[in-house]
Amino acid sequence: MKNWKRAIALVASGAALLSFAACGNGGNAEGGDDSKPTIGFVAVGPEGGFRTANENDLQDAFKKAGFDLIYSPTQNNDQQKQIQAFNKFVNDEVDAIVLSSTEDSGWDESLKKAKEAEIPVFTVDRDVDVTDPEAASAIVSHIGPSNEWAGEQAADFVNENFPDGANGFILEGPAGLSVVKDRQTGWDNAINDNVTVLESQSANWSTDEAKTVTAGLLDKHKSENPQFIFAQNDEMGLGAAQAVEEAGLKGQVKIITIDGTEAALQALVDGDLSFVIEYNPIFGEQTATAVKDYLDGKTVESDIVIDSQTFDAASAKEALDAGTRAY
Repeated sequence: MKNWKRAIALVASGAALLSFAACGNGGNAEGGDDSKPTIGFVAVGPEGGFRTANENDLQDAFKKAGFDLIYSPTQNNDQQKQIQAFNKFVNDEVDAIVLSSTEDSGWDESLKKAKEAEIPVFTVDRDVDVTDPEAASAIVSHIGPSNEWAGEQAADFVNENFPDGANGFILEGPAGLSVVKDRQTGWDNAINDNVTVLESQSANWSTDEAKTVTAGLLDKHKSENPQFIFAQNDEMGLGAAQAVEEAGLKGQVKIITIDGTEAALQALVDGDLSFVIEYNPIFGEQTATAVKDYLDGKTVESDIVIDSQTFDAASAKEALDAGTRAY
């Protein structure tokens, strides 16, 4: 098993170090510093402001913590490439795997391989839906903000601003993602009965697609007086804002988004958006600490929730003026 292999490797490494010391060689063995634990990062890759900030922060944090992090992003949410990268990390016997999944299902077999190889897995941002108990036991911890909380904040804003009820739309991310389902669950749990969602459509996290989808929805339901749009990420909310302005409805349709990017906060200050819910991407340090603690034999919580905040126009201006936000 992996621990047995490591024990043999440590013995061999110790013998090699003694040999070098006897020869007066104080340097590392050829090939680099083998003392650094190797972490495989199965990443999503380019997907907007949140993703860039999140993955850069994770890479920086692991480097500062003394890990050798191997970054493996996919493209166009290609889960098969993620699975291939994950399985390669298992075959290469990395010390741990950090998984930011494009989809929440389809991970059972890969996680079972990781469990058999005694490689701990840490899921970040998006959780995974695992049915096999052995596969589930490979996951040490999930680290990220609460998507249900974010959905609840969106519902609370609509409830407070429309106490007599309202009609509106929801712009969703790609189907099949835990983040999409969890944000919807949070909304469903908190929204008042007198609020009607006329239609929900996916705009695939895209500004351009959201603009097109929103324009169609506004035209289709104009007789029903839509008063709000809940966009599940900033990029879609910004596209919705363009469609709303072109329809001559700016100020009449409130737009709520999730992520908290600089572009969204500026749009909030400018009156294009109405409420922005942060989905804090800066949790690299917490993730690196969790991995280090586990490898050091310490207990790690199974769910590490990252704090986030909400913004109205005033607090968004204050945050932008401070110039301290990382994304």
